[in-house]
Amino acid sequence: MAKVSKAEMLTDVLKSIQASGWDAIVLNRSHPFRISMYRDDNRVIFLCYIWNLTHGGYPRDPNELRIQVTGVDRFTIESGSKTLVLGFSEDERMFAGFDVTKHRISMSGRSPSFQIRRETLQHAKKTEFYPQTRQNNEIAIAFLPEFFATYVNELEALHGSAQHPQDILAVTQIADTNTMNIQDIPAGPRRTVLEQIQRKVRDTRFRKNVLAAYGHRCAASDVQLDLLDAAHIIPIEHERGTDETKNGLCLSAIHHRAFDHGLLGIKRNYSIAFHDENFTKLRAIGWDGGENAFRESCRDAINLPSRREFYPDPDYLVFGQVLRGWNPRHLS
Repeated sequence: MAKVSKAEMLTDVLKSIQASGWDAIVLNRSHPFRISMYRDDNRVIFLCYIWNLTHGGYPRDPNELRIQVTGVDRFTIESGSKTLVLGFSEDERMFAGFDVTKHRISMSGRSPSFQIRRETLQHAKKTEFYPQTRQNNEIAIAFLPEFFATYVNELEALHGSAQHPQDILAVTQIADTNTMNIQDIPAGPRRTVLEQIQRKVRDTRFRKNVLAAYGHRCAASDVQLDLLDAAHIIPIEHERGTDETKNGLCLSAIHHRAFDHGLLGIKRNYSIAFHDENFTKLRAIGWDGGENAFRESCRDAINLPSRREFYPDPDYLVFGQVLRGWNPRHLS
């Protein structure tokens, strides 16, 4: 199996953070890497221990992959930050995450290895992430690069599911189907955490599906430049909101904000409209700078997905934009 350097793995981590819709700054480039991951007003700082994920060689189980922990006497756990212990497979383009709280002992004088099953990675390729129970009541998580930010944000909850068999089952169900059976999980913090994981997983899959449907190109402006969001047409918080791809639009960050603020509209025939009344209000308070450039950045009609089944639903468009202050007659 191919091995890559620590510098190359750091590059893969940063690309994975971007692929999952976040940005990052490297605060320390020596191993373990210290990284600040951020999006909007959210920020997470973490230490990243990472090694190549490889097979240990004969006579080891051919279905077992592992990291060999070298160059570290003890994992650092700091207040106010998270600690990741990762393996990276260059061949599979996959990560494996291990629970640092299960490995707090000093490793001076030895180089332990942490294992994960090859089929766990293969399953994660289909579902974006997948849990595996290990010895010492530990949950290891295999995941795709697009899941990286979700893994970091839900680190404690994902690994902490090992404390309750019902929670392990629920996390497995979320990985497989986005749904979970919570009947055996009492209302309270445990259920809330699992519901948060489910929401993050749905967000991750929605973004991946929408950006892929539009060929990673802004529907309103043709912009790519790794500046894209997956926008819900009917907000997911609304009772009619769904994670269907046809309830999504691939928009650059500025066009996403304009859509949500009711400046940019999309008619039933997919032509682009501008809410003149809202622009007039902005002119009245002197906040209209860049209006002409913004209008010129937009196409006459949006780009559409290559598959018709993923076209924005016209009824969703009207309903979602009425929620944003549009008159439905202006969208016909």
